[in-house]
Amino acid sequence: MNNSTMKKITVTVMASALTGTLLAGCGSSTDGASPQPAADSGKPAATNEAPTTIKIMSQTALDPIKDDNPLKLEIEKMTNTKLEFTWVPATAYNDKFNATLATGELPQVMLSNTARMTNVINAVRAGAFWEIGPYLKQFPNLSKLSPDVINTVTYDGKIYLLPRFRDGARHLIAYRKDWAKNLGIAEPKTLDDLAKMAKAFTENDPDKNGKNDTIGYAESSSLDALGRDISVYFGGPMNHGFMNDQVVPNFMTPEFFEGMKWYRNLYADKAINQDFALLNTTQQGELFTKSKAGIIISVDSNLKTYQKDLLKLDPNSEVGFIQGLPGPKGLRASSTGGTLGGYFFSKSSIKTEAELLKILGFFDKLSSREGMTIAYRGIKDVDYTMEGDLLVPNATLSTETQTGTAAFRELAVAHMNTGTPLKSEPASKLVADLVAANEKIAIFDVAGPLISPTKTEKGPELDKIKMDATVKFIMGQIDEAGFKKAIEDWKKAGGDKVIAELTAEYKKAQGK
Repeated sequence: MNNSTMKKITVTVMASALTGTLLAGCGSSTDGASPQPAADSGKPAATNEAPTTIKIMSQTALDPIKDDNPLKLEIEKMTNTKLEFTWVPATAYNDKFNATLATGELPQVMLSNTARMTNVINAVRAGAFWEIGPYLKQFPNLSKLSPDVINTVTYDGKIYLLPRFRDGARHLIAYRKDWAKNLGIAEPKTLDDLAKMAKAFTENDPDKNGKNDTIGYAESSSLDALGRDISVYFGGPMNHGFMNDQVVPNFMTPEFFEGMKWYRNLYADKAINQDFALLNTTQQGELFTKSKAGIIISVDSNLKTYQKDLLKLDPNSEVGFIQGLPGPKGLRASSTGGTLGGYFFSKSSIKTEAELLKILGFFDKLSSREGMTIAYRGIKDVDYTMEGDLLVPNATLSTETQTGTAAFRELAVAHMNTGTPLKSEPASKLVADLVAANEKIAIFDVAGPLISPTKTEKGPELDKIKMDATVKFIMGQIDEAGFKKAIEDWKKAGGDKVIAELTAEYKKAQGK
């Protein structure tokens, strides 16, 4: 993907919304040691105003927090608010969101995990939510949110969703460093090196147990690493690129085909798990943590978990981490957009601009260093201590703190590294540094901010055509001609309309 092109779109989208210096809201990983903001604007100015009541619908993976939760009381004091929550179990949240949206009786603030679904797009265009873009520049913390990231969640060039910022280029490569040492293999420097390592891990008994019981590369049915990583390393776009005067999906590019051939060779050499098309991502991870596979590509948080789980089973194991591998266009990393859902602000429940500004002010204060530290770490000298400028979490946390942080992490829109930096283990710092380095070379999806009605309507059907053909090619069941025929089937089933709609939106955003 062409980063200069993305920046052109960004300028168009954000010109009326954000002014002045805009700092990136996405930083390194969970245990990163380099927070993004330069100032802390969390402490409220002295005021005699009554607290602002805010009604919020969101999700939680734990029990809902109680009204007297210490973290809730601390954040309410800091932001001069009274927070009234409707908490929904995370597993049921999307259904609850859709049902609530259908009634038209919306809370003031509501989380959306499905911002590109048809019902959400229709609600935005029907005027259900405030356009918040013009107001963001008024707030010291919200005005620093990365325009590149906000651009991925715009509607018709306007900002209605306040996105939850997360790491945007989190994919890394992890490999069994101890296995590589056993076989005398150096850390891979190219994609060919990685393929050779995968084959060696399959054929040469890297764990030295005398058995033929290992494979090189772990993958799942999602083939996430093919589209987000391998094809990008070969020089392809992230999801969509602009070429030959059209917005096209990555699987129609020569670079994606090179990535598929790379996978096909691994499959033929039995250097990838032969049942990948049947496994989910959890099972994929277990291949690595149970010492069945020696290479895996995933997001940083997963990789750190895999390392910890692996060490529990094999204390002598050692994991190496790689930022990525260079291809014809150098070292590139894919961006997932840098968001994880976000919050809408109801026009029916928030009656005035003044009321909206107070609610946005809450999110601004929560986005300060003080606010994000409470949201993710709790309260000083209760849940953590300080060693110099670094935060050291308690080994165990109370139930109140666990439920409180689970809740406010869902509410947080700024990146977690906005909070006080952690004292990190060496491996965690390495991973954080690699993710931060990826942020600087991230390739964005040119179609991220674009809306295609046909894609919204027929997405699952079209995705199945593409995925079935990809799997069959990797397994050797079809050849290049067969894959090209599947692309033609995709185009006839609605893909041509998707390309036309996305291209028109893209050119409109660029002012062409």
